[in-house]
Amino acid sequence: MSEDIDPRNEPAPFGTLVLLTAASAVAVMGLSALLSQPPGLKWLLFGPIALVAFEMVVHEVWWQRWWGAIPGAVAGLALYFEGRATLSDLVGDVWAHPVAYVAAWTLFAAVFALCSRYPRTLRPT
Repeated sequence: MSEDIDPRNEPAPFGTLVLLTAASAVAVMGLSALLSQPPGLKWLLFGPIALVAFEMVVHEVWWQRWWGAIPGAVAGLALYFEGRATLSDLVGDVWAHPVAYVAAWTLFAAVFALCSRYPRTLRPT
């Protein structure tokens, strides 16, 4: 007897998700550098979040595999704030923000994609 495999139960594609999220973060930083006024928080979050949502919709990643967004966000935020402070001492304030931003989104995508390999199961109550 062959079981039907639900395509939504496939994990997020690691390489594609990480590379596209990193490229999206680089593109957002590149566009923000070209703008005369610094962009707001909504602009900085739009590109990578839209890309991760797009990947989930296109690849139909099942909602039980989305739990990885929480540890990914925590790790990414920690890397951004700690990394930005450390990088400002090493490379200066001008480069600290873009490098920390791209690194944080890349870490977020990597943690999310790794966590998607382990679906969260619901226990009946």
